[in-house]
Amino acid sequence: MDEARRGARVAARFRVAIEGIEETPVLRKGDISTTGAYFEIDHDVGEVGTVHALRLASLDGVASVRVIAHVVRTVRMSDVAGRRISGAAFEFMPESDAASALVHEFVKRVLAYRRPGEEPSVSRYLAARVGRASGPADATVQKLSVRSLVLETSWAIEPGEAIRVDVVAPGMTRRLRLDGRAVRVVSKAGSPPRYDIEVAVQHETKRPLRTESSVALAAVRLDPKDVEDVVEPPSAAGESDATRVLDDLLAALILPPEEGPKRPRRTHLSGELSRIRLPTLCGLFEMERMTGRLVIVTRGVESHMYFSDGRIFDVEPVAKGETKRSRIGKLLAAEEGTFEFSVEKVERPDRLGVGTTALLLDLARETDEESRWSR
Repeated sequence: MDEARRGARVAARFRVAIEGIEETPVLRKGDISTTGAYFEIDHDVGEVGTVHALRLASLDGVASVRVIAHVVRTVRMSDVAGRRISGAAFEFMPESDAASALVHEFVKRVLAYRRPGEEPSVSRYLAARVGRASGPADATVQKLSVRSLVLETSWAIEPGEAIRVDVVAPGMTRRLRLDGRAVRVVSKAGSPPRYDIEVAVQHETKRPLRTESSVALAAVRLDPKDVEDVVEPPSAAGESDATRVLDDLLAALILPPEEGPKRPRRTHLSGELSRIRLPTLCGLFEMERMTGRLVIVTRGVESHMYFSDGRIFDVEPVAKGETKRSRIGKLLAAEEGTFEFSVEKVERPDRLGVGTTALLLDLARETDEESRWSR
């Protein structure tokens, strides 16, 4: 699955636990966005398509969220010291709009909380176009954090020189114009020569009126006489105006573009009912309007549920004396077993005749009433 389609991710540290594998969230290094997360983990999380429930918590412990996610990639490698590193990338599957909103707020909290040496950042995401007296030259943004950015260029400037940067990103309707100073310039080996220029952003100037439809960045050197105009003292709260603006920019980058290529449809999902209960799965399938067959194995018995555009159309087999509704009710109550969902055509009539949410609520009410009468 294409990483770019899920949007940029912010490199950060956060706490995470995989329910059924870990008791409490563990502090981990990784990256996160509103559509997914990657983090280092030594446990076996299953093959691509395995569904888990993740409990995420911010570094300061103030914010937390529980979200369903499925494995999209696993990584195993050795670092320079020979240490084995394992990691996994997950795509979030919020089961409702409310759950999706909670994920968005959590990711913004992770972005907002920072301490020296642990500032969240986006790496190698923005393309750059540099305007110079000798003509335009290409450049890229190697890193964007909450207080600075690093440009890779084919030209060099002296530390302390002023520079102006125009930025536009998905989720932002107007370009940002930021002024700052070069604080570090590093020559990189190779031919032709390349340079890394770290820019400490100090001020947001008046925003250009022109809008852009794609991610872009342009940087220009300023004349010495303009240097005094680009510096803005920190506010009383200790944060500069530029920091607030870069926060907005990072937040825009981690949100998927409103108009862009849609993510590929998932073709296979699997997991354990002890970790992901069937009502949650049905809610996910309804929200994403998925069509296919769900195979459930409980106590050695295999059942098939058929979904069309998110609606439960049919279930089989049905034992003597059972109805399709009662069979689904028993499956919804199962606490142990496995499931596998495959995207495929469902060419059969709707045997239930009711929407998934309404069916789940009716069955839950019936179970509750039966429980009361049995007391």
